[in-house]
Amino acid sequence: MQARYSATNQLLHWITSACMMATLPLAWVMTNAKDDTPGLGAMYNWHKTLGLIVLLATAFRLVWRFIDKPPAYPPSVARWDRALAHATYGLFYLTLLWMPITGMVMSMFEDHPTKLFNLISTPQLFAPNDKLADQFGELHAAGQWAVYALILLHIAGVVFHLVAKKDGVLGRMLPAQALEG
Repeated sequence: MQARYSATNQLLHWITSACMMATLPLAWVMTNAKDDTPGLGAMYNWHKTLGLIVLLATAFRLVWRFIDKPPAYPPSVARWDRALAHATYGLFYLTLLWMPITGMVMSMFEDHPTKLFNLISTPQLFAPNDKLADQFGELHAAGQWAVYALILLHIAGVVFHLVAKKDGVLGRMLPAQALEG
């Protein structure tokens, strides 16, 4: 039987993935929409809600990683491949913390309170400050390129192992039932 991530790790991974796959096109639509677009405020609130879910899931994943260690790689995975995977994971975790934090701080400095799930108001922790809002906005916008690059690198790694190597690495992040039959 192949070593695999625990059900908790798998769930957190796929929740994060689903939130990212929803928030990226949402971000593109809302930042390119006209200011009077109907539902624009709701789009921003959903973007922030998904970002908060990513932040909380990532923080929990980092703590959980010390309690529930990742499974060993199959012996066929080369040393360089393991090093690249570890570097990618490290950068991914940093980016998945960076993006929601910079986005939320920017939003607070812009005096745009968030309604989580478009229902629950969050406290305004900072006084409005246009200069700081712009600085955090630039940091948030710059981080998007890291997100795109890391997602592409991660998917390329999955395809490499699934198609070229056929070494079962993808199975580490899937439930055992997914590989039966």
